[in-house]
Amino acid sequence: MYPMRLIYLVFVLNIVLTTSSHCQQTSEDWNNKGNSLIAQSQYDEAIKAYDEAIRLDPDYAAAWNNKGIALKKGGRYEEAVLAYNEAIGLDPDYAAAWNNKGIALKSQGNYYEAIKAYDQAIRLDANSTDAWYNKGNVLMSLNRYGEAVLTYDQAISLDANSSDAWYNKGNALKSIGKYDEAIQAYDEVIRLDPSYADAWKKKAAALSAIGRYDESNQAFNEALNISNRKGDSISNGRRSEELDGSSTGISIRYKGPDSDRGEEPDLGAV
Repeated sequence: MYPMRLIYLVFVLNIVLTTSSHCQQTSEDWNNKGNSLIAQSQYDEAIKAYDEAIRLDPDYAAAWNNKGIALKKGGRYEEAVLAYNEAIGLDPDYAAAWNNKGIALKSQGNYYEAIKAYDQAIRLDANSTDAWYNKGNVLMSLNRYGEAVLTYDQAISLDANSSDAWYNKGNALKSIGKYDEAIQAYDEVIRLDPSYADAWKKKAAALSAIGRYDESNQAFNEALNISNRKGDSISNGRRSEELDGSSTGISIRYKGPDSDRGEEPDLGAV
């Protein structure tokens, strides 16, 4: 009888301690836990953590923004847009949330609404390289190449070392037959990142288009050599997405020219 009573008391004590520990965590604690889970690609668990942060503080715009990031990464684009709308409703000047909303809208194929979101992000923060870059990607999707060139130029003026912005600018120029300028853009990519195989490949295509066949062959061979060294095949100009944020708030850029930028979990209340 005594051992059973002791087991029962231990069981009750564990529940009390667990509940007490749970209650002591603040909304910021839950938000940062969600950020950590996003960094581990545990999106469903991250959403639960952000929900807890929001339960404790319904006006926590950063938690709503971060929930949107987790939803988008989990492929739940419509819900992500709703979460960003909550963040924006709480803080209409939240430029990052507008940018992130644009990313989710683009993922839905809702390009015109995405442009509106990026434009609002830019209005709030004209120095947002990410918003300019992302807007350029949408314009490319709409085949509005001339506008895309101008938009990538804005991104490059803010970050001249963005090899992806230079690469996409080259693609836009190539699409409108401006091969010499496209080659210059690809050369800038290669200067910044000599192992950027897709830039070598696109440069080869541009050189071939204007009859510079020997140079084209050299560029294509360089693309092949790089791909062979990496054990990759030459792609169609797309690279895979990489994680773009962490619980430290440090931006880890996308490495893909067709990927969007700026989804960084927010550490604190805004």
